[in-house]
Amino acid sequence: MTFILAEDEALRNKLQGMVVADQKSDGQDIPRQVRVFFGQPDQEITAQAYPYVTIDMVDIQRDNEREMRGLVNPTYLTPEGIDPETQDFLVDIPIPVYIDYQISTYSRHPRHDRAILAQLLTQKFPLRFGYLEIPEKSVTVGDVTTNTITMRRLDVMNVAKRDVTEQAKRLFVNAISVRVSSEVVQGVFRQLYKVQSVTVNPPTGTDTSVDWNSIDVFTIS
Repeated sequence: MTFILAEDEALRNKLQGMVVADQKSDGQDIPRQVRVFFGQPDQEITAQAYPYVTIDMVDIQRDNEREMRGLVNPTYLTPEGIDPETQDFLVDIPIPVYIDYQISTYSRHPRHDRAILAQLLTQKFPLRFGYLEIPEKSVTVGDVTTNTITMRRLDVMNVAKRDVTEQAKRLFVNAISVRVSSEVVQGVFRQLYKVQSVTVNPPTGTDTSVDWNSIDVFTIS
């Protein structure tokens, strides 16, 4: 997947699966799925029904503290058309950045509001050791296909309550700011080739009594 699109999709997938309960008069809890949308404007806005969660990208900044210089060849950066079993490559170390997102939750009932907030801060975005799993690509070697992933750091930066009243109805809103560590891959790859043969080329017009095989003058082909 590609930069930003990969993070967006991974974040949306991570937020899927939350459930709240509607308590009926007979005491039974009826589960209700919490749907996930990207922020406005979006075609999905017409399908939103409470409770739901939205994802908005807020900022992208270069992360100087993680930045290094050099060449690397990690598997997940393998260019298309290169067989990692027989070919080597090098690429400049990607430029580290972090992406800030705001995750907003909307619900009509305080019970739903608290249930969503609890699931977010204990399961989806723990306050310590949070992560985001990013699918990178499928690498095929012979008959074996390996799906490569990278694990990105995810930190909760802030949690804010923003409850409002609209049209005489309560609307419970939470705004959770999260920061995802990412990287911008530099597009210049250096493909390395193995030496196929080594030959000795003695200079022309030289003394034939000299054993040129003992002299380290090589042409690599």
